Amino acid sequence: MKQLVWACLLSVFLSTGCLPEDHAPHIPPENFLEALGEAQITVTSLPKESGGELIVDQIPDYELSGLFETDGLKFSLYDTDKAVDYKKVLSPGLSGVVNENLLLLSKIEPPRNIQDVLLSLKPPLTIYDAGIFIYPLGLCLFFAVFIFTERLVSLRRSVTFPRKVEKALKMGEFPSKKWKQKSAAERIVWVALHENPSPESLSSYKNLEVSAMERGFFILEVIISASPLIGLLGTVTGLVQVFSSISDINQGKDVLAEGIGLALLTTILGLAIAIPTLIGHSYLGRILDKRIASLNWVTSRINDARQRNPAEIL
Repeated sequence: MKQLVWACLLSVFLSTGCLPEDHAPHIPPENFLEALGEAQITVTSLPKESGGELIVDQIPDYELSGLFETDGLKFSLYDTDKAVDYKKVLSPGLSGVVNENLLLLSKIEPPRNIQDVLLSLKPPLTIYDAGIFIYPLGLCLFFAVFIFTERLVSLRRSVTFPRKVEKALKMGEFPSKKWKQKSAAERIVWVALHENPSPESLSSYKNLEVSAMERGFFILEVIISASPLIGLLGTVTGLVQVFSSISDINQGKDVLAEGIGLALLTTILGLAIAIPTLIGHSYLGRILDKRIASLNWVTSRINDARQRNPAEIL
């Protein structure tokens, strides 16, 4: 049953797009307008009805982001998620400038400063820039969240050391044989009542219950150690791309940006997974210590009572 739950959750994780598919870089159109403002270029928004030839409906897959005017230049800004050869559908009287998904159209060639602003824009970093390293990091995140949640539920007081057991033992009242085995403490009491074990045997059974409560902790420890190392591996890979592209002047900028993005993002993701996992592991460890102390007390309390008056718990 547990294997089926793991398989179902993993399939949901993979099918919901947590791991990346092919993704085209995208620059939000508002970034271009903000960059113009930072360059002290005043831009005025115009109604679309005044666009005239700048409103080109036949450009496939392009969405008009707005019509603007600056320093006597009227231009329209288009946005797309696909690479389209817009020159095939433009009339000879229009000039265009493209950067990734953004297309600027005007009747005359845009001034150099506006072209420089548009061409200087870079897509923001996303998880897709982590490349193949997003797969192991995604799996680390999935297992960390799943194990933390599962252990948090499994270490609840009601399924480890219920208050009724604590109350009964504190008052010197031992549960009867009709008690169910819904918690670790109740199962220990059940073994003591039904099997009449030796103190060593009862303590060994308690250790089995403790071992069951520790299930999955080692995976969290592996994730805490492995996530930063995977991020470091991505950092080294990105730096290799950067240094290998320095000699290639023509492709240097693109590969440089890609390598730096990979180096920074994988490190960030690795640490972003490891730090919360470390906090969660410490929190669960504290809960586990309390539950173990409670079970130790239960076992010692039963052994002491059996030694003083064996008939007391029959």
